[in-house]
Parts: sequence; C-alpha cells; structure tokens
Amino acid sequence: MVYDLNGTTLSTGGGSGMLNVLDYGFKGDGTTDNLAAFNDLVAARPGETLYFPKGVYVFSGKLVLDLCYMVLDNAELKCTAATKVNRFIEIRGKMTPPETPQQDMFIRGNGKVNANFKADDCIAVARQKCTLIDHISIQNFQRYGICGKFNDASMTNSDGQTEGNLSYELMVRNCLIETSLIYPDAVGIYDTGDSMYTDIVIMNVKTALSCNGSSIFHNVHAWCFDFNYSDNDTKKALLENTVFAYIRVNGPRFSDCYCDTYQRGFKFYDGRTLAYITNFRWYIAAETWPTGLTAYVFPANPTGQAMYKVFGADINGSGVTKFSDVDLSKQTNCRWYGIVHNLSDAPSTLQ
Repeated sequence: MVYDLNGTTLSTGGGSGMLNVLDYGFKGDGTTDNLAAFNDLVAARPGETLYFPKGVYVFSGKLVLDLCYMVLDNAELKCTAATKVNRFIEIRGKMTPPETPQQDMFIRGNGKVNANFKADDCIAVARQKCTLIDHISIQNFQRYGICGKFNDASMTNSDGQTEGNLSYELMVRNCLIETSLIYPDAVGIYDTGDSMYTDIVIMNVKTALSCNGSSIFHNVHAWCFDFNYSDNDTKKALLENTVFAYIRVNGPRFSDCYCDTYQRGFKFYDGRTLAYITNFRWYIAAETWPTGLTAYVFPANPTGQAMYKVFGADINGSGVTKFSDVDLSKQTNCRWYGIVHNLSDAPSTLQ
C-alpha cells in the first residue's frame, strides 16, 4: 500500500483509490506503445491516481497530465517518439479563473521518467502550485530535467495571459536528475520561483540549476563525471562552461550544497549580485582536471578580485576566522559557511 504524507492511503476522485494501469490496457513490457491507452484513460477518468507496477512503459509521444496523478512502483516511463518532442511529461492546468493555478498534483514513488533523448524537457510544469515530484529519477533530456514554466498554444486564455503559465511552490525531493554533458544547453532544474528543492543529485548536466530569487535549494549534489576516460581535449570540451547555479533573479537560498567538478560554481545574470549561501562545498580533483581550463567558484570583477566577502571559510585547510577579501576566482576544494556580496550585508560578529 502507498500512503501520502499524512499516512492515509493515496486516493483521489470520489474515493475510488488508485487505478492500476494494467487493468486499462497498458503493457509494461518495454516495447508496447501505451500512448493511446494513457490518453483514453485520463479522458475517461479525470482526477484519478494512476498506479504503474514494476515494468518499462513505452510512450510514442508526450504525456499531458491535466488533473492527473501518478505513482510509480519500480516503474519506468520511457519516451520513444519518432521525432523529438518539446516535453515528455506536462503537468498542467487550465488557470481558471486567471492567476488561480490548480494545485496538489504529483508524480511520486520509486521510478524513472526517461526522456530517452527524444524530448527537450523531461518534466515540465505549468499553471500549478504545490506540485510534488518525489523519489523519481529524471533522465536523458536535451534541455530541461524539470522546468517550472512553458507556453503552449492550447493554454491561452481569453485575457491572453502567458506569464500565468509559470508554476508556484514546486516541491521536488529525493530525486536523481541525469543527462549527458554533450548537450550544451541542458539545465537540471529550471526554477521559476517560490519553490523548494531538497535532497537532489544532478549528474552530467551543463548547468545544474537555473534559479529564481525566491526558491530554496537544500542538499543538492551536482557532479560531472562522464569524461573520466577521455583525453585532455575531450575533458576540456565537456567541462567548459559547466555551471552549478545560474542566478537569474537576486536572492535564491542554498544550504548544504556540494558542487563537484564544475568549472564554475555560480554565474550571475547581468545586474544580479546576491545569493544566500551556507555550508557550500566546491570540489575539483586536480589530477583529473583538464589543463588549459580555468575553474572558479565565483566570477571575478574586471580587476581580478572576486566581488564577494567571505567569512567562516576553510580554503585548502587554511581557516579564515574573520571577514576577509578572499580571491574566489581561482580557489578550489573550498568550503564556505557564509558569503555576502557587500561587507555591509554581513553580521557585525561571527556567531
């Protein structure tokens, strides 16, 4: 039996409980196309929770979850579209009335959503709030692993709004997000704000996080490793322009995060300068890092001095016990316990 956060049986839609997809013509054999069966089921039984038992469920196109819920029980959803689709799974609502998104939809369990390099985005969410993505492996996308906004011609309103297509209060936890470094525009999580991301592993994604200022990122471990057996030039090409977090709006919050083998820790959009960071670790193994590629955790200003003040830091075993001007542009293997952009932003004493 599967339970929700309150310990009650997962159930929606008139108390009917979960629908075992095998009872509705689905096949988890890894070859049968289940797209038509999915579309028929969600049309006939809206607002239900679909239960996927162990198996590999193949779909030849995108899955649109409009008031639909999913529980994966050691199950894989795999995209096999003949031509690339823009999004493999869309979690979406009708936004009626305007600025009133649907809420509480989810994909959870112990399973995998595999875009199979047949889709730009693996999971995209629009016109939703409080969407839960829990214990899911999100794999093999070309652009976004999780995207908090998308526009589509079928989602227009009478007032013509499109900005309302973003999602709010995404809750993503205990997920693995993985693709390949050969995709230069890939982003693990494209965040649109007011969201929480906890206990996430991101592997081999050029930009691990693209961040809005109102979201929280806790215990995110981003790691590049698929260059291990490559020559120096191949390593350099794969790792060049890798970024842990791209700050699009001032003020995202990071805690207990680990940036492992990325060229850049943080990158800021023009005019953005502020991120709240505690207990952050950035690591590079010198023996495997390609020659000719400079790594830095924060961008330096034109004079070469980093634009940040650091306190409570451990830099290659040397403690920094007071506020110091520390050049962060070329330091590796560092752990910072607090970073502020301007000294005036810092507390008067260290606690």
